[in-house]
Amino acid sequence: MASTDPKKKSITGKLVENKLTERPDDYSFNVTYVQNRSIGDLCKLAAARLGTKYSASEIESIYDAVKSVSEDEICSGCIVEFGLTSNSLGVEGSFIGPKAQFDPARNKVVLRSTPTAATRALLADISVIVSHVEEGLPTIVSVTDVATGIENSCLTPGGGLVGRGDRCKIAGEAGQTVGFFFVNAADQVETAVPATSLMRNEPANFSFVIPALANGTYFLEVVTQYVGGSAKFLKEPRRNRFPYPLTVGDGGGGSESPDEI
Repeated sequence: MASTDPKKKSITGKLVENKLTERPDDYSFNVTYVQNRSIGDLCKLAAARLGTKYSASEIESIYDAVKSVSEDEICSGCIVEFGLTSNSLGVEGSFIGPKAQFDPARNKVVLRSTPTAATRALLADISVIVSHVEEGLPTIVSVTDVATGIENSCLTPGGGLVGRGDRCKIAGEAGQTVGFFFVNAADQVETAVPATSLMRNEPANFSFVIPALANGTYFLEVVTQYVGGSAKFLKEPRRNRFPYPLTVGDGGGGSESPDEI
């Protein structure tokens, strides 16, 4: 007799040495992502699951209509459950005095998203599989936007970025793609930092000129074949992501930390 229980969901990842703490046995877990799914991809998968009831284009059309309504409702001050999260608007920044008004120079509207009860239950039922320990990954510990002096939060295109890390020296053989990359959180498009923009390139310290990035949210990734004091290189480049999202302009959304999101 076939089981009616839903298939157990699981994620796989690697343990990476945590350079943000002093403990030598402290590791963080990096999920191994198998695909990047767009809304169009999800609609195609949903259409295949539903059979001939709806086409992918019909599902996407319905999604677009619901998304438009949800945007109108959120911007009208409603708390809207959409997808895996419950969403609402907030206002950040200080208001000095009882007659203070909204000041764009000091205040901004942000989007606050929290998992729904159903999503929290879904997360609690996921099994986590540790595949192996990833040794020697380059690790970015912190970055500071020189123009604003703000750490681990924002980017100023054309300005400087100063960072600290471990094994972050950019080095590699000809033909291998190494360097710093900004990955757009919305569409995963990468923008490379030109080698000519690197001003400091050391294992524990780096600095470069931020490329001309459009407004949005980005993740900084480092790719290198650096192996230490030796003149040799690793056989394959190793890549690692700084976990904090970095915003240009308003970032297209809120400024919550990964934990808040």
